[in-house]
Amino acid sequence: MSSIASQSEKKRYTVTADIPNCCGYGLCSSLCPEVYRLDENGIVYLATDTIDESLFEAAQEGAESCPAEVLQVTLIEE
Repeated sequence: MSSIASQSEKKRYTVTADIPNCCGYGLCSSLCPEVYRLDENGIVYLATDTIDESLFEAAQEGAESCPAEVLQVTLIEE
């Protein structure tokens, strides 16, 4: 398999946040600061809303750690 083919087959994910319902616990940003950031009020915002496999585990762990359950990581179907 060529490197071009393997690059195109990498899985991609969408990250979403229900920001109005964020309680500001900050667990997500401590687990995956590449994706989850906190504003000056301690409320989450997304550094990016699309990630690849390299960030999936950390982003998913951050989402699962959210007590308010406002974060979701979803596979983009090709």
